[in-house]
Amino acid sequence: MALIRTYRTLRKYDITTCRIDSIDNLRLFQMIQNMPDSLNIKNFYFSFFRPPYESASVEQEQDEYYSHNWSYGDRPCIGLALASILNSAGLSIYESEWNAAFIHLMKDEDIEIVRNICTNERVDIHIPQLQSEREPELIETDLRIEDKKITLRHDHGMDVLTEFSKRLIKSPYVISIVNSLPFNPSERKFIRKIRDDGLIEIVLPWTDQKYGVVVKTTGRNIKETKRISEILNERYGGI
Repeated sequence: MALIRTYRTLRKYDITTCRIDSIDNLRLFQMIQNMPDSLNIKNFYFSFFRPPYESASVEQEQDEYYSHNWSYGDRPCIGLALASILNSAGLSIYESEWNAAFIHLMKDEDIEIVRNICTNERVDIHIPQLQSEREPELIETDLRIEDKKITLRHDHGMDVLTEFSKRLIKSPYVISIVNSLPFNPSERKFIRKIRDDGLIEIVLPWTDQKYGVVVKTTGRNIKETKRISEILNERYGGI
């Protein structure tokens, strides 16, 4: 299935989610109902396709969408319009009509050109360019420092981790300390692991047993979380 191959290529770039509106979501789900190996396809479907959500970047640009008429042919379009506004890319089902690297849509009387992905080859064309063009827009948490939770295992090194966590939660990109890590005596790096759900595993390489914590950040994807990890490393990565 071309869509699954495309998804696998997207994962190389740490892209694991596609936002889809409710109407298209229903149509696509109906298409896969009777496919062979439908259980695995459904599992893929529910992990990849997600409903839209109001992010800071979408809210900032929503006036641009509502101030114009966006259409493809005679049909109104939302996804391609947002892809254009947010300098992103649309994802299309592989059919002859959509087998193009760029889609032309109308913004009032003007033509807008939107990046389009329908095969894994298109992923390798568009995503490296998009990722190189964009510096991640980080958001800060609204939580006050005193309201940020620190949760640690009752174990050796808890006093050291508590003091370190109290420093760490002063960062506006840190939401909470989720847990402490098992000892990692061979770990030498401050940043042990970065996850696309905003979690960062941090190890204190200057401690004997290499104590560590799991940190929940405001990162909304792997690129934002990676940038936050660099900021935390610069600020807190030494004694």
